[in-house]
Amino acid sequence: MRINWRRRPFSLEIRLTFFISLATIIAFAAFAGIMLHSVQNHFAEQDVKNLQQINTTLSTILENPDDSERQKVEKIGIILASYRYISVLLLDPQKQVLYRSADGPDLMPVLKTAGFSQNLGSGNVFQWADSQDSMQNMHGMSQSTWRIIASPVASPGSGKTATDTLLIALSIDFHLHYLDALKHNLLMIASAMSLLIIFIVLFAVHKGHQPLRNVSMKIKNITSENLDVRLEPERVPIELEQLVISFNHMIARIEDVFTRQANFSADLAHEIRTPITNLVTQTEIALSQPRTTKELEDVLYSSLEEYNRMAKMVSDMLFLAQADNNQLIPERIPLDLRAETIKVFEFFEAWAEERNVGLQLEGHACIVEGDPLMLRRVINNLLSNAIRYTPAGRSVTVHVHERGKWAELTVENPGAPIAPAHLPRLFDRFYRVDPSRQRKGEGSGIGLAIVKSIVAAHQGKISVASDAMSTRFTLSLPRLAA
Repeated sequence: MRINWRRRPFSLEIRLTFFISLATIIAFAAFAGIMLHSVQNHFAEQDVKNLQQINTTLSTILENPDDSERQKVEKIGIILASYRYISVLLLDPQKQVLYRSADGPDLMPVLKTAGFSQNLGSGNVFQWADSQDSMQNMHGMSQSTWRIIASPVASPGSGKTATDTLLIALSIDFHLHYLDALKHNLLMIASAMSLLIIFIVLFAVHKGHQPLRNVSMKIKNITSENLDVRLEPERVPIELEQLVISFNHMIARIEDVFTRQANFSADLAHEIRTPITNLVTQTEIALSQPRTTKELEDVLYSSLEEYNRMAKMVSDMLFLAQADNNQLIPERIPLDLRAETIKVFEFFEAWAEERNVGLQLEGHACIVEGDPLMLRRVINNLLSNAIRYTPAGRSVTVHVHERGKWAELTVENPGAPIAPAHLPRLFDRFYRVDPSRQRKGEGSGIGLAIVKSIVAAHQGKISVASDAMSTRFTLSLPRLAA
């Protein structure tokens, strides 16, 4: 058993819902990320500003030579009392502790932090995590995170080179807690909104496809019995307008094919019935009473004409059937359209003279590639029609000339013009301009259909034009380059 691994494509609703929802969720996630980054930067800028302000204040107090050490400690305590989560460490040049905040962390490990010496005196603020913070129970964390600013402070009376080191640490656990809570809330909101967006988009897409489903339902109700039904382009959204117009054109073509097929079947039945009726009638008359040998021969000759007519009709229908099934493969040899026309003229000279119709040939040699027998049949059919409908005393003119990459052969005959309504259908099988015309002796009515099939097999084209002056059939074939 062979397994088909090709999966059916996803529906339009699923595709649109996925991509629209994905785009909306990405946009919301980007907005949330930008907002978190902005809040984080705001907290960081606020912390740095506070640390720099406290550092400036404490440095001013420590560098004041008029205050005693006790007074400086008192002032530092008063200032730190107005700030929450601030810890201060003051070291002498030998890194001995001069002052340490009572409720702050041990900042001595900061001295061993990579980059401490580069931050000292530069006014930069760096971040440090203390896993052994004594305030961890208050914050509910296993470690505390601090922003620290380190700066040198001149020691009054100790010389120009002797400086103390001042470290000020600000706990940012509150900010981190807030950011974690904000991230959690945003994640919950984003999840809820994502689900809501998916359902809203799915509903919107489903409603948006309603006109498409309506059109599909109308198309489904069209059968061979109501091919005259047309969809209304003005009643559908503009995105479906071209689809509806194209569908209407397709239905019009299908209806035309059905109509032509029905007419073709009726015409074919009529064409076959006529000779059969003639044969039956003639046979019944011949058998109604005794006949002489001469009379019976006349009946047989008349029957033979009907048999030949039916044989030619069947042969022509088989020829068209081959053309319809792309089985008409012409022989490809170089030939001259003008020379082929002369050969056909020789065949029609006697008949044209009998009808008092002249034959004229204008133009020069035009070389094409094709089947000589088929192309002679084309010229034969066009010329026979032209002679048949040319008034006595007038002439049929055949023009052979080149036009760009095409070789053109035009058969022109004077006579009554053909109405424009009939011109597009002249090449249909069994189509006649005058349906009431007697068909006996006028061929099977499919000569021009055979012409069109042969021309199409040669990758050419055939057209017809008619006015008060004349009727012109123009055959165009690809010209063979010299």
